[in-house]
Amino acid sequence: MDRRKWEKRKTGTAKKTTGALLLLTALLTGSILLSGCSAWLMSEGMDGDEGWSDYEEEEDEGYSGGSATIGGDSSYQSSVLEDNSLKGTVISQENGQMQISRRSRDEEIPMGDGDWTIFVYLCGSDLESDGGAASSDIEEAFAARGSGQVKVVYQTGGSYFWYQNINENRVQRYLLEDGDLTLVDEKSEANMGTASTLADFLSWGVSNYPSERMGLILWDHGSGSINGVCFDEQYDYDSLTLGELDHALNQVYDQMTDRFEFIGFDACLMSTLETANVLTPYARYMYASQEMEPGSGWDYTSLLNNLAANPDQDGAQLGEKVCREYYDHCADYGFGSQRSATFSIIDLSKIDDVLISMNEAFRVVYEQGDLGDVTRAVLEADSFGGNSVSEGYSNMLDLGNMLDQLSGYGQEVRDASQTLQSCVLYTMNGRLHKNASGLSVYYPVSIQGSEELKIFSQICPSNYYYALIDKIAYGAENGSAADYDNSTLLSDMADINEWLGEESGFTGDVSTNAGEFADIEIGQMGVSDIYFDEDGIYTVSFDNMDELAYACCSVGMDDDADGFFYLGTTEEVIYDIDRNCVTDNFDGSWPCINDNLLALELVNTMDSCSIYTCNVLLNDEVETNLRIEYDWEYDEWSVIGIWDGIDEETGMASREVYELQDGDVITPAYYWFSVDDDEDWYYGDDIVVDGDLEITYEYLPEGVYYYCFELHDIYGNVYYTPFTLQYVDEDGEVWVDGEFY
Repeated sequence: MDRRKWEKRKTGTAKKTTGALLLLTALLTGSILLSGCSAWLMSEGMDGDEGWSDYEEEEDEGYSGGSATIGGDSSYQSSVLEDNSLKGTVISQENGQMQISRRSRDEEIPMGDGDWTIFVYLCGSDLESDGGAASSDIEEAFAARGSGQVKVVYQTGGSYFWYQNINENRVQRYLLEDGDLTLVDEKSEANMGTASTLADFLSWGVSNYPSERMGLILWDHGSGSINGVCFDEQYDYDSLTLGELDHALNQVYDQMTDRFEFIGFDACLMSTLETANVLTPYARYMYASQEMEPGSGWDYTSLLNNLAANPDQDGAQLGEKVCREYYDHCADYGFGSQRSATFSIIDLSKIDDVLISMNEAFRVVYEQGDLGDVTRAVLEADSFGGNSVSEGYSNMLDLGNMLDQLSGYGQEVRDASQTLQSCVLYTMNGRLHKNASGLSVYYPVSIQGSEELKIFSQICPSNYYYALIDKIAYGAENGSAADYDNSTLLSDMADINEWLGEESGFTGDVSTNAGEFADIEIGQMGVSDIYFDEDGIYTVSFDNMDELAYACCSVGMDDDADGFFYLGTTEEVIYDIDRNCVTDNFDGSWPCINDNLLALELVNTMDSCSIYTCNVLLNDEVETNLRIEYDWEYDEWSVIGIWDGIDEETGMASREVYELQDGDVITPAYYWFSVDDDEDWYYGDDIVVDGDLEITYEYLPEGVYYYCFELHDIYGNVYYTPFTLQYVDEDGEVWVDGEFY
């Protein structure tokens, strides 16, 4: 290396200081890993009956005269329901005020004399076929103390294979009562991801097994507000959207004389405001998690033992125990599961107050707030599920955090935050989400296309919040929201969801911006200049930073040939509001795991820590993601676990964060680009897990590194600045050549 062309760079900033304004970071098409120097890399294309023996099968008993097949076709796959007759709630606006109309009864009368019946809609999917998770939860329930005062009624389906003697080619219904599990009904195979299948089960169930108090649990993968829950493996992972869930519950409403005591989700990401709004006419309480759930899910042994010991308890009392036991169950499953755990018990009688106060809060924000300031504040909220290109996007943010970040806009916002707290009876949160409020809300961190936004228009419970999302989507499609005008969204309307679907400025024509990147041009996002300052610091200056949401740096390692290995993105940038500029803070070091370089991508940044994801190969066969945590307070890294992420086609969230075990082998993976636009995957050295893995900052191997900024605008678009070359010498010193490429 001829150093005559290189100038030693003066950093002038302390490494990893929280005193500097370090920005959030995320997304990159290749944020897909690398470990080690190019010389270390080797090219390689990335390419049961125990506990069931006493079950009796009683064909058709308990079924005759009790079945009521709910009509309607079963072509609801990923549908958006717009017909008011299918909905239990209509939200309107009159004289500028939100009006909420829900189905209700003049008098609520218990449907039976028995104390409890819990209906479990058990959509096994790959959770069952790949590992028997659904069967394990039935066995947990079977292990509880028997009680004649507590019944559990299952409907099984949605899986290619069951580990116990459940027929995957039939929809089967089982009764667990007083320690006995009995097959009481079966029907031909049906799609568990449709409203009609759920409605048929509930209609049959409440007719045959009514009780004084009844609960409903939806078991499977979840995905949050857009794609819903219960992904049927036998029907291309079709799922129950919130609209379909509303339809199914509405279909059995007239058959019932009382609400469900609770409706719960043993599934990921379902504790959302949109879900709670749908459930309010049908249940008193909602039990759900904002974050992913481990494969073990709820603790059914403890749940049923608690009910057997005290069958007189109501949904709030039971919910507190379920919440606490879920958190303890996560600890049994592994520390990684517990520290990322969340669980909430929501009082659905308070949801109307939450919606009205939230709508008023976002009216103030919409009318007074600068879109850039609002977006930057919102993006400070805790996020759940996937939030990166390599893992996928759940687009679920914490509602309470969001309101707290916007509290400076007025008392209306602070009131909304207080009202939200009143509806959350209990929460249990692990350390990674210690400030989670209990309810999430959809926010397009990365827009996944028109269908996602169309679905949101049908479930968003606030037209002012929707107007904010609409404006962001308009800016994503047009590069700016300067010409945005959609005042019709805020006018009086009989049904805001029907009106929003028709009047939205983006529905039907906005494209995805996930993983899409463009080169920045002077003038875009207010960029005025790109240069090296007198100390050799790479700098991007702005006329104003109104449209900049956040910035991060992207680093690649030269392969000494015609390409580079992508090392990912980090927070090594300084955001200088006073000077209207972003500068680099690259010091020549990079995170390594057991001395192997990691290619990483930021997932989430909170007050005390940042979460990253790294692409790895697990046990020489599974392409997946390793999640790691950097603790700002203690200046240390730790491994959270393995997570497969969000399915690109279905939006289904992988259910568990797998905690690595001794003997597991992880292999860091790296994406390679060439000047001819070729690309490939390379692997680093195998790392055999033996105790805790060590993650440390180490100086990069001597060589040339490509460096640029990723600039994320407030609409979710991502832009690259020109690459520069930075040379790290054998002592870890950084040199720059002062050129752009």
